[in-house]
Amino acid sequence: GPSGCRETTLLRAIAGLDRHPNGIVRIGDETWQDGSTFVPPHHRAMGVVFQDSNLLPHLTARGNIDYGVRRMPKATQHVDTNHVIQLMGIAHLLDRKPDQLSGGERRRVAIGRALAVHPRILLMDEPLTGLDAASKREVLPYLMTLREELDIPVLLVSHSTEDVARLADHLVLMENGRILADGDTSTMFTRMDLPLAHTDTASAI
Repeated sequence: GPSGCRETTLLRAIAGLDRHPNGIVRIGDETWQDGSTFVPPHHRAMGVVFQDSNLLPHLTARGNIDYGVRRMPKATQHVDTNHVIQLMGIAHLLDRKPDQLSGGERRRVAIGRALAVHPRILLMDEPLTGLDAASKREVLPYLMTLREELDIPVLLVSHSTEDVARLADHLVLMENGRILADGDTSTMFTRMDLPLAHTDTASAI
């Protein structure tokens, strides 16, 4: 949806960063929030990537990934992060600190940190926003790889119809804090009753 449609508010509610007393959040058979339940963010099996990456500046890329793993329950801290490191193509970046990384490299490390905790869902808030054209071209193939290889749902917020067309198989269109419509991405782009079909960048897949 357009800026201000409350898409980030929805993402923060799912992540447990904002609490909405009348809200219900469930993943599978697990309830994260309802009228009587509220699971705090650090107890939700999720990975979160914000558009500013939020890497800890005093830690290397490896340190940032390990920091995420250390916040997991002790019984699961033995997870192997090598697959994530290879998946995001960041093995050669592990000894660098965030100020030694390009924008695209920082974003890839942030995604790797989110995946290292073996989440049940990956939440991504405009992961390509703020990147220059070269960095965006660098990160986009990795996002497409995640879509193909992960067996978890990825909820991605974007204002770019081009990015959505490339990455999403299911589209939820928001407006003024409400869901306007949702469905298969290719179908949504060709529905004449939705705003997507009436912009200067309207297209069909």
